[in-house]
Amino acid sequence: MVVIDAHCHLSQRWTPSGPAALLIDDIDATGVEMAIVFGVFGDAEDNAFVAKSAREQPNRFIPLVNFDPRYEEVGLELVEKYLGEHKWKGVKVGHTHTVARYMYHMMEIAESYNSLVAIHSDHSIRNHPYIIGDIANSFPNVPTVILHMGGGTCFDSELLSTKIAKKNDNIYLETCYSNPYAIKQAVEAIGPEKIIFGSDSSNGGYGSRFEKAGDYMELMLDAVRVADITLEQKAMILGDSAANLLGI
Repeated sequence: MVVIDAHCHLSQRWTPSGPAALLIDDIDATGVEMAIVFGVFGDAEDNAFVAKSAREQPNRFIPLVNFDPRYEEVGLELVEKYLGEHKWKGVKVGHTHTVARYMYHMMEIAESYNSLVAIHSDHSIRNHPYIIGDIANSFPNVPTVILHMGGGTCFDSELLSTKIAKKNDNIYLETCYSNPYAIKQAVEAIGPEKIIFGSDSSNGGYGSRFEKAGDYMELMLDAVRVADITLEQKAMILGDSAANLLGI
Protein backbone atom coordinates (compact mmCIF):
# COMPACT_ATOMS: atom_id res chain seq x y z
CA MET A 1 0.00 0.00 0.00
CA VAL A 2 1.37 3.37 -1.05
CA VAL A 3 0.97 6.10 1.58
CA ILE A 4 0.96 9.75 0.49
CA ASP A 5 0.81 12.60 3.00
CA ALA A 6 -1.17 15.35 1.30
CA HIS A 7 -0.47 18.11 3.82
CA CYS A 8 3.13 18.99 4.70
CA HIS A 9 4.87 22.34 5.17
CA LEU A 10 8.38 23.44 4.28
CA SER A 11 9.94 26.74 5.28
CA GLN A 12 13.54 27.91 5.35
CA ARG A 13 12.63 30.21 8.22
CA TRP A 14 12.18 27.14 10.40
CA THR A 15 15.43 25.52 9.26
CA PRO A 16 17.93 28.20 8.26
CA SER A 17 20.50 25.55 7.28
CA GLY A 18 18.43 24.87 4.17
CA PRO A 19 17.60 21.20 3.49
CA ALA A 20 14.19 19.83 4.42
CA ALA A 21 15.79 16.86 6.17
CA LEU A 22 13.48 16.92 9.20
CA LEU A 23 10.42 16.19 7.07
CA ILE A 24 12.26 13.39 5.27
CA ASP A 25 13.07 11.90 8.68
CA ASP A 26 9.35 11.92 9.54
CA ILE A 27 8.15 10.27 6.36
CA ASP A 28 10.95 7.70 6.49
CA ALA A 29 10.06 6.82 10.10
CA THR A 30 6.38 6.27 9.28
CA GLY A 31 6.61 4.54 5.92
CA VAL A 32 5.09 7.44 4.01
CA GLU A 33 6.43 7.31 0.47
CA MET A 34 5.59 10.79 -0.81
CA ALA A 35 4.52 14.12 0.64
CA ILE A 36 2.62 16.98 -0.94
CA VAL A 37 4.56 20.02 0.25
CA PHE A 38 3.99 23.78 0.33
CA GLY A 39 5.26 26.81 2.16
CA VAL A 40 3.91 28.57 5.21
CA PHE A 41 4.02 32.29 4.45
CA GLY A 42 2.91 32.41 0.82
CA ASP A 43 5.66 34.73 -0.39
CA ALA A 44 8.37 34.38 -3.02
CA GLU A 45 11.04 33.26 -0.55
CA ASP A 46 8.93 30.46 0.88
CA ASN A 47 7.86 29.17 -2.53
CA ALA A 48 11.46 29.25 -3.74
CA PHE A 49 12.52 27.10 -0.78
CA VAL A 50 9.80 24.57 -1.62
CA ALA A 51 11.03 24.52 -5.22
CA LYS A 52 14.60 23.92 -4.07
CA SER A 53 13.51 21.13 -1.73
CA ALA A 54 11.42 19.46 -4.44
CA ARG A 55 14.39 19.49 -6.82
CA GLU A 56 16.50 17.83 -4.12
CA GLN A 57 13.82 15.20 -3.37
CA PRO A 58 11.98 14.67 -6.67
CA ASN A 59 10.78 11.19 -5.71
CA ARG A 60 9.50 12.19 -2.27
CA PHE A 61 8.09 15.72 -2.56
CA ILE A 62 5.18 16.92 -4.71
CA PRO A 63 5.12 20.74 -4.52
CA LEU A 64 2.13 23.09 -4.50
CA VAL A 65 2.47 26.86 -4.78
CA ASN A 66 1.44 28.65 -1.59
CA PHE A 67 -0.92 31.53 -2.38
CA ASP A 68 -1.73 34.38 -0.01
CA PRO A 69 -4.54 36.53 -1.47
CA ARG A 70 -3.36 39.50 0.59
CA TYR A 71 -0.35 39.80 -1.75
CA GLU A 72 -2.83 40.39 -4.59
CA GLU A 73 -1.10 40.71 -7.99
CA VAL A 74 2.24 39.47 -6.62
CA GLY A 75 0.54 36.34 -5.32
CA LEU A 76 -1.11 35.76 -8.69
CA GLU A 77 2.26 36.10 -10.42
CA LEU A 78 3.65 33.34 -8.19
CA VAL A 79 0.70 31.09 -9.03
CA GLU A 80 1.25 31.70 -12.76
CA LYS A 81 4.98 31.05 -12.40
CA TYR A 82 4.75 27.74 -10.59
CA LEU A 83 1.71 26.31 -12.35
CA GLY A 84 2.86 27.49 -15.78
CA GLU A 85 6.65 27.48 -15.87
CA HIS A 86 7.30 24.80 -13.25
CA LYS A 87 4.27 22.62 -14.05
CA TRP A 88 3.32 22.20 -10.38
CA LYS A 89 0.06 20.41 -9.79
CA GLY A 90 -1.80 22.87 -7.62
CA VAL A 91 -2.20 25.73 -5.18
CA LYS A 92 -2.40 25.82 -1.40
CA VAL A 93 -4.18 28.65 0.45
CA GLY A 94 -3.37 29.14 4.13
CA HIS A 95 -4.85 30.91 7.14
CA THR A 96 -6.10 33.93 5.22
CA HIS A 97 -9.48 35.29 4.25
CA THR A 98 -10.92 32.96 1.64
CA VAL A 99 -13.46 35.63 0.67
CA ALA A 100 -10.67 37.94 -0.53
CA ARG A 101 -11.32 39.10 -4.08
CA TYR A 102 -8.02 37.72 -5.40
CA MET A 103 -9.13 34.22 -4.46
CA TYR A 104 -11.38 34.24 -7.51
CA HIS A 105 -8.58 35.39 -9.82
CA MET A 106 -6.42 32.59 -8.43
CA MET A 107 -9.16 30.02 -9.06
CA GLU A 108 -9.39 31.20 -12.67
CA ILE A 109 -5.67 30.63 -13.12
CA ALA A 110 -5.88 27.20 -11.47
CA GLU A 111 -8.73 26.25 -13.78
CA SER A 112 -6.74 27.33 -16.84
CA TYR A 113 -3.93 24.94 -15.85
CA ASN A 114 -6.24 22.08 -14.78
CA SER A 115 -4.78 22.37 -11.29
CA LEU A 116 -6.17 21.53 -7.88
CA VAL A 117 -6.61 24.01 -5.03
CA ALA A 118 -6.21 23.03 -1.36
CA ILE A 119 -7.60 25.50 1.20
CA HIS A 120 -7.11 25.65 4.97
CA SER A 121 -10.41 25.33 6.84
CA ASP A 122 -11.60 25.89 10.37
CA HIS A 123 -14.75 27.08 12.15
CA SER A 124 -13.85 30.78 11.94
CA ILE A 125 -15.41 33.30 9.58
CA ARG A 126 -12.14 33.48 7.62
CA ASN A 127 -11.94 29.86 6.51
CA HIS A 128 -15.32 28.33 7.23
CA PRO A 129 -16.26 25.29 5.10
CA TYR A 130 -19.31 27.19 3.83
CA ILE A 131 -17.02 29.80 2.25
CA ILE A 132 -14.83 27.14 0.64
CA GLY A 133 -17.95 25.38 -0.61
CA ASP A 134 -19.16 28.59 -2.22
CA ILE A 135 -15.85 29.10 -4.01
CA ALA A 136 -15.77 25.49 -5.18
CA ASN A 137 -19.35 25.78 -6.42
CA SER A 138 -18.33 28.80 -8.51
CA PHE A 139 -15.49 26.79 -10.10
CA PRO A 140 -16.86 23.26 -10.58
CA ASN A 141 -13.95 22.26 -12.82
CA VAL A 142 -11.34 22.96 -10.13
CA PRO A 143 -10.73 20.06 -7.71
CA THR A 144 -10.89 21.76 -4.32
CA VAL A 145 -9.54 20.17 -1.15
CA ILE A 146 -10.91 21.25 2.23
CA LEU A 147 -7.87 20.84 4.45
CA HIS A 148 -8.58 19.56 7.97
CA MET A 149 -12.09 18.71 6.65
CA GLY A 150 -13.47 21.56 8.69
CA GLY A 151 -10.70 22.33 11.11
CA GLY A 152 -10.33 19.51 13.59
CA THR A 153 -11.12 21.92 16.42
CA CYS A 154 -14.88 21.67 16.00
CA PHE A 155 -16.57 18.32 15.33
CA ASP A 156 -19.63 20.03 13.86
CA SER A 157 -17.43 21.66 11.21
CA GLU A 158 -16.08 18.24 10.20
CA LEU A 159 -19.60 16.90 9.74
CA LEU A 160 -20.58 20.06 7.87
CA SER A 161 -17.64 19.65 5.48
CA THR A 162 -18.98 16.27 4.47
CA LYS A 163 -22.37 17.76 3.66
CA ILE A 164 -20.71 20.44 1.54
CA ALA A 165 -18.59 17.84 -0.27
CA LYS A 166 -21.71 15.79 -0.96
CA LYS A 167 -23.27 18.79 -2.73
CA ASN A 168 -20.14 19.64 -4.75
CA ASP A 169 -18.56 16.89 -6.83
CA ASN A 170 -15.28 18.79 -7.10
CA ILE A 171 -14.68 18.92 -3.33
CA TYR A 172 -12.29 16.56 -1.55
CA LEU A 173 -11.68 16.29 2.19
CA GLU A 174 -8.28 16.01 3.86
CA THR A 175 -8.04 14.32 7.24
CA CYS A 176 -5.44 15.95 9.50
CA TYR A 177 -6.76 16.60 13.04
CA SER A 178 -10.01 14.88 12.15
CA ASN A 179 -12.04 12.60 14.38
CA PRO A 180 -12.13 8.92 13.26
CA TYR A 181 -15.92 9.01 13.37
CA ALA A 182 -15.94 12.05 11.08
CA ILE A 183 -13.75 10.10 8.66
CA LYS A 184 -16.13 7.13 8.84
CA GLN A 185 -19.23 9.20 8.12
CA ALA A 186 -17.43 10.95 5.27
CA VAL A 187 -16.63 7.57 3.72
CA GLU A 188 -20.29 6.61 3.99
CA ALA A 189 -21.49 9.89 2.50
CA ILE A 190 -19.06 10.63 -0.34
CA GLY A 191 -16.83 7.55 -0.66
CA PRO A 192 -13.16 7.01 0.24
CA GLU A 193 -11.99 8.18 -3.19
CA LYS A 194 -12.92 11.75 -2.16
CA ILE A 195 -11.00 11.61 1.14
CA ILE A 196 -7.25 12.20 1.38
CA PHE A 197 -4.84 11.58 4.24
CA GLY A 198 -2.77 14.49 5.51
CA SER A 199 -0.80 15.20 8.68
CA ASP A 200 0.18 18.91 8.68
CA SER A 201 3.77 17.82 9.34
CA SER A 202 6.72 20.06 8.52
CA ASN A 203 10.47 20.56 8.67
CA GLY A 204 9.98 22.55 11.87
CA GLY A 205 7.14 24.37 13.60
CA TYR A 206 4.03 22.18 13.28
CA GLY A 207 4.47 18.82 14.96
CA SER A 208 8.12 19.41 15.82
CA ARG A 209 7.77 19.13 19.59
CA PHE A 210 7.55 15.33 19.61
CA GLU A 211 10.43 13.26 20.92
CA LYS A 212 11.04 11.01 17.91
CA ALA A 213 10.84 11.52 14.18
CA GLY A 214 7.44 10.50 12.89
CA ASP A 215 5.62 10.51 16.24
CA TYR A 216 3.32 13.36 15.26
CA MET A 217 2.67 11.93 11.80
CA GLU A 218 1.79 8.58 13.36
CA LEU A 219 -0.98 10.27 15.37
CA MET A 220 -2.53 11.59 12.19
CA LEU A 221 -2.20 8.18 10.51
CA ASP A 222 -3.92 6.53 13.49
CA ALA A 223 -7.09 8.56 12.93
CA VAL A 224 -7.50 6.71 9.63
CA ARG A 225 -6.22 3.37 10.90
CA VAL A 226 -8.69 3.15 13.80
CA ALA A 227 -11.70 4.43 11.84
CA ASP A 228 -14.44 1.83 11.49
CA ILE A 229 -14.03 1.37 7.73
CA THR A 230 -12.67 -1.46 5.56
CA LEU A 231 -8.99 -2.05 4.81
CA GLU A 232 -9.66 -1.21 1.17
CA GLN A 233 -11.21 2.11 2.16
CA LYS A 234 -8.24 2.90 4.41
CA ALA A 235 -5.84 2.15 1.57
CA MET A 236 -7.77 4.50 -0.68
CA ILE A 237 -7.63 7.33 1.86
CA LEU A 238 -3.97 6.80 2.79
CA GLY A 239 -2.64 6.96 -0.74
CA ASP A 240 -4.78 6.00 -3.70
CA SER A 241 -7.11 9.02 -3.51
CA ALA A 242 -4.23 11.49 -3.65
CA ALA A 243 -2.47 9.52 -6.39
CA ASN A 244 -5.63 9.51 -8.51
CA LEU A 245 -6.25 13.22 -7.94
CA LEU A 246 -2.68 14.14 -8.86
CA GLY A 247 -2.45 11.70 -11.75
CA ILE A 248 0.67 9.94 -10.44
